[in-house]
Parts: sequence; C-alpha cells; structure tokens
Amino acid sequence: MKCDFSVKHYQEILEKALKDDFKIINFQKLKKAQKSSKIILLRHDIDCSPRRALEIAKIENNLKIKSTFFVRVHGEFYHPFDRITFPVLKEIIKMGHEIGLHTEARNLALEFKMNMIDLFKIEKKILETMLSIKIESASEHADFGRTKDYWTNHFFTKVKKEKVGIKNFPQEKRFQEFHYLSDSLGHWREGCLCQNFQKYQYIQALIHPDHWGKNACLELKKLRACNNLGNIL
Repeated sequence: MKCDFSVKHYQEILEKALKDDFKIINFQKLKKAQKSSKIILLRHDIDCSPRRALEIAKIENNLKIKSTFFVRVHGEFYHPFDRITFPVLKEIIKMGHEIGLHTEARNLALEFKMNMIDLFKIEKKILETMLSIKIESASEHADFGRTKDYWTNHFFTKVKKEKVGIKNFPQEKRFQEFHYLSDSLGHWREGCLCQNFQKYQYIQALIHPDHWGKNACLELKKLRACNNLGNIL
C-alpha cells in the first residue's frame, strides 16, 4: 500500500482502521463510543474546497463512517451559502456527518471592530439558520499556523464553551488521551495516519480535504511555498 495523498489511499486508510478494529466517530458520537477499546475521532477543516470535502464525505459514507466537517463563514475561497457550496454542505449533512463551525472570531473581531464573543455567536447563528442544524462543535481557524502565543490567545482559552453554546472543541482536556495526528500542508509529522494504528489506542485525526486528490488548492500551494512546516498546525 503506497502512502500518498490520493483519494484512493484515503479510502485505504479508513479500511485499514476498520480492519484494525478502530471505531471511527465524530464529536457528536463520542459519548456513545467511550467504551470502545480503539477510537479515531475524525475531523475535517474545510479551509478552501467544499467540493473536495464532499468527495471525502462520500468515501466515508460508503464505509458507514460519520465525521465532523468544520465550515468557515469568512473563507477567501468559498462562501458557505453560494450556489455551489450550499448544496454541497446540505448533501454532507444528509449523509449523517456533523457540521461544525471553523471560527475566525478571535482573528477578525479587531478588524471588524466587534466583540469576539458576539462575532462567534453570529457565525454560529448564520450556519445554524441557513443549514437548519444545531452547531455543537467548533474549532478555530489559523491562516498561517501557530504563533508562540497561540494557546494563550486561543478563543477557547479565553471563552468558556458554554458561554457560546458549544459542547465540543478539539483541544478540550477530555480529549487529551487522544493522540493528535494532522495532515497539515500535506505533511504527516509522524508518518501517514495508517502507520500509527499500532502505536495509539485513541487518535484524533485532522484531515484537510484540500490536500487530497490530484491538484492541491491554491491556498495549499501558497502555504507550501512558504516552506515553513514547523510552524503550521
């Protein structure tokens, strides 16, 4: 099995995880899966390509896997309610996947001259209203990676989740037992996800749909050009 960023290999990764007796779940299903001996908490940040996210969602759905897709409201490369993206998100929801908020409230509040809590609530309300869903999970978007003060200034370091009506965010203490593996910038720091199934019992896997397939999205190409993998999520 060749480890690359083809959609074929993504399917192979999931099939291997299932064969190795991992239960693959989203944030909403975590409580029900607590008794499982091996768990992959699977999430996706849709940074720039909802259509790639749909392709990933279909692969998972065919394997009866439900994951969490975090959606941006202020993205440069898509708008969640444009005529292409809106039906894509509705189809992902119809498959049974969870939609979460990929918030940019902390980064944009100063620029918009708004309170970041108010902006977060607006982002959340917009997604809930337009998609007719309840947002329970949120993650913070970082354009170009983590600065030294990232965790000090992280939205959920400053704001309790209950204050903004959120049940789950990836960095919660209750998720510390889950080993974090990410494909950020098309780069696995510990080797491909499939190479880690024998090492860890609990995994939180962040998969960016933009990285998978023949042509990386424009944002990914720009970030790769920065050649600064060490400072990227």
